[in-house]
Amino acid sequence: IEQAAASARNVRNQLLKESDPTQLPDAPLTDADKIAWADYRQALRDVPEQAGFPDTIDWPVMPN
Repeated sequence: IEQAAASARNVRNQLLKESDPTQLPDAPLTDADKIAWADYRQALRDVPEQAGFPDTIDWPVMPN
């Protein structure tokens, strides 16, 4: 279980890293898009709190 949790956290951390630029002040996004990305990033941070973690993970959907 510890290995599965570590693996899931690594995936989550990579997704957060890839979405970091969406939160920069000069990101070419609308305010609504920035909010959608912020919500997505919060959902990623909440992944370890899911009831089935790490066996069952409901990964959040990346905004368009």
